[in-house]
Amino acid sequence: MAVHIFAVTEQNYQICVQRGLVAVPYLDSYRGDTKDALLSRFAGIKEDDYVLMYVTKPAMQIRGVWQVEGAPFYDTTPVWPQRIDDKTQETHLYPLRCRIKWSNTFSKYLSRNDIFDLQSTGKLWTWAFERATGTNSLFSISNAEFQVLLKEFRKLNPFSSTKGIILQPYPYHTPDICQYLHYKNGNPWYEYTLMALLNSSFSRGEFTDIFGNYTDYLCYVPNNFGKEMDFLLFYENPNNYNEILSYDILELKLNAFDEDALRQLIGYESWLLQKRVSGDLKMVRTTAIAKSFPTNVKDYVSKRNKIEGKPIKLLEYSYTNNKLKLNEVIV
Repeated sequence: MAVHIFAVTEQNYQICVQRGLVAVPYLDSYRGDTKDALLSRFAGIKEDDYVLMYVTKPAMQIRGVWQVEGAPFYDTTPVWPQRIDDKTQETHLYPLRCRIKWSNTFSKYLSRNDIFDLQSTGKLWTWAFERATGTNSLFSISNAEFQVLLKEFRKLNPFSSTKGIILQPYPYHTPDICQYLHYKNGNPWYEYTLMALLNSSFSRGEFTDIFGNYTDYLCYVPNNFGKEMDFLLFYENPNNYNEILSYDILELKLNAFDEDALRQLIGYESWLLQKRVSGDLKMVRTTAIAKSFPTNVKDYVSKRNKIEGKPIKLLEYSYTNNKLKLNEVIV
């Protein structure tokens, strides 16, 4: 189960807690690909996922814990203090939203420095305050890392862990955010559109016939190259949820999966092998998803499997009747 971190101001945090609601900024003036990029992050949120809030300056604290109630939706009803965008003069309404309910609350919070310490020891490695493109208003971490944070919370709060009350619960809204994605001739318009559709599918537990029984899924996973893996699937030990048995790296392309994309995927594989699994090849799988695969890419994948015993799964996607489909390409 993924865990989602929302960055909020102190003032907005108080309203989030009171109304049982979290959101991210989203303006009509944003380009279509920017809108779908935000939607792609939201699309993977599902019922009972955990939520933490990072309260920005001056507090710079991690607070929580809540759980998602329902699924994400789009709504422009004013909730938080309205702010006018300096460039566009548009009003920030934070329309990408999801309701939350209390799980646990702690009187002492984790600081940003606590997070940096956990990152430096490798205990938090998918945590991303910052992206190459700027500050994150929403990102997700794995369940294993969430357990690390819970342990830290309990160290600071050895005697107190209570369940809070949402004083003014926000009303139910029908989940509808995928309706705001962009399409061209009936197909995903942007790569972010495809990301959103796949993330939404994972939130419903789909594609286990292709990927097996994944126990967690994350998008935009950072690495030391200053880049992000499109998706990372986690496979936990059913007898020990703190133990990851394997990973599957997914790289998506809207159209053809060319040599540059293949090189990027193999680079992510090498990084994960070195940094997370001590070179254990059985723990890392790689998957390429695209509209098509050139002959030279298929030839390389075939030879690599025969000579090195390192398969790469190739999946062609299609989108028909408002449903994403994946079909394996045999090479």
